[in-house]
Amino acid sequence: MRMTGPLVSLVRISVFTAFTVLGCYPSVLAQPPDDIKGEAILKHPAGQLAVKAAELLTAGKTEEVVALGPKSGQDEWRKTSAEERKEIAAMMQRRAPASGTFADAIRKAGVLAINDNSAVLRVDLTKGDAAIAYFEREAGAWRLTNGPMVIAGAGEPANETRIEGADILKHPIAALAVQYVELVHAGKIDEAMRLASREAQDQWKAEPASERAESAAFRKQTLPSVAEFKLLLPSGVLIIEDGERATLNVIKKEQRPIKAGTVEYSSTTVAIPFVLDNGEWKLAR
Repeated sequence: MRMTGPLVSLVRISVFTAFTVLGCYPSVLAQPPDDIKGEAILKHPAGQLAVKAAELLTAGKTEEVVALGPKSGQDEWRKTSAEERKEIAAMMQRRAPASGTFADAIRKAGVLAINDNSAVLRVDLTKGDAAIAYFEREAGAWRLTNGPMVIAGAGEPANETRIEGADILKHPIAALAVQYVELVHAGKIDEAMRLASREAQDQWKAEPASERAESAAFRKQTLPSVAEFKLLLPSGVLIIEDGERATLNVIKKEQRPIKAGTVEYSSTTVAIPFVLDNGEWKLAR
């Protein structure tokens, strides 16, 4: 199971996902995970959280889903404006797996990869889609940091290539990603979408103007600044699947003392998907 860092708490999941957690951030991309499969997932606290969250999202109870997350995520949610919370809730609900069949899908094709204090649940669905949820252990208890969300065309790859560190800068995706971040922060979302695949551009044009504006606002809000992104890029991980799909992961870690002898650690992972379109790498969403 590939361990792609999703992208910041509550983003437009179809484009990129990220999350913020409290506690020591483990090396998710470096250490081999312990996998739990099928029925056993539903007996694990993380699996139970995922099923509960799917049910709550189906019922439109976003606030209760946020309550399943770490304290840092709840704090960020409270700081978000009512209008933004409404937009985020709508996207979370649209991307959630069908609650009535999610538990059964986990039994049939679920894999929960646990790596110390973090975990990723992946459930392969029909038509090459997959449902994904992310977790962190906080104060000894598992918390939901993102998802569950359905990602189209995220089927398990036959071959996977990982490019790390400075080697990322040699790949054409690096320059494409920087250009994308620059255009988003410059407010040129239509130009940014011209960097996407033909399919993604067609989907973008078909969306209502209100949704395009909502998407543009979220991308700008959740992507690192251009300067920060360039600094993070050489320490990231680029995962290429079957030579046709790729995900660029960049991770920002921070720490600050909150009282004598206590330090708060937080990490934000931004993952941007790409696809090979007519021989050229393009944004997948």
